[in-house]
Amino acid sequence: MDAMFMKIAYTADREVSPWAEESVVPTSKLLSDNPSREYKVAVGKPAVLVCDWYGNEYFRTDNKVRADKLKLMIAKVSDLVEDANKKLQKNLDKAKESADKEDSKGAIKDLLKNFKEDVVGLEAQEGSIRLYHEIMDGIRAKKDELVEKGDVDGLKELGKIVKKTELEKEIDEAMEAAKNAAVEDPKTGK
Repeated sequence: MDAMFMKIAYTADREVSPWAEESVVPTSKLLSDNPSREYKVAVGKPAVLVCDWYGNEYFRTDNKVRADKLKLMIAKVSDLVEDANKKLQKNLDKAKESADKEDSKGAIKDLLKNFKEDVVGLEAQEGSIRLYHEIMDGIRAKKDELVEKGDVDGLKELGKIVKKTELEKEIDEAMEAAKNAAVEDPKTGK
């Protein structure tokens, strides 16, 4: 099957749910609470999006597209998916190399490049997500050890590694908790 056509209900609501979790890891726009918002469909303007099976957009046109032009767009998607996966794989390979050298900061940097591509479902992206979660789990364990020891300097160093990730806030909170725990006498602050 070369194509699948879906009609997505259009809503003018552009507000993101206040309960939506912030993450650098891309998620499926098709599965979101408001696909028309996630695909940035202009209010009041119908659009035809040509996507792969995972909902990653490759072409956009108005609803007056000619059939032959639409057919050409659909035919190009599989090549574009392959190209996108190759690009993601290069960054994933660099990230794995950094992770093998225990360079979490370098690995995260390369994984964030993949996440900025904002695609889901592709093999290299799924591998990137798995590696990212493995690294984050290791960093969380290290954070917990440092908090237990009250090592604020160690937490600061850890904070440099997780810049621009969802762990950045957790590390900041852990540093505050460690600083407060380090204060023995609340009257003197020593």
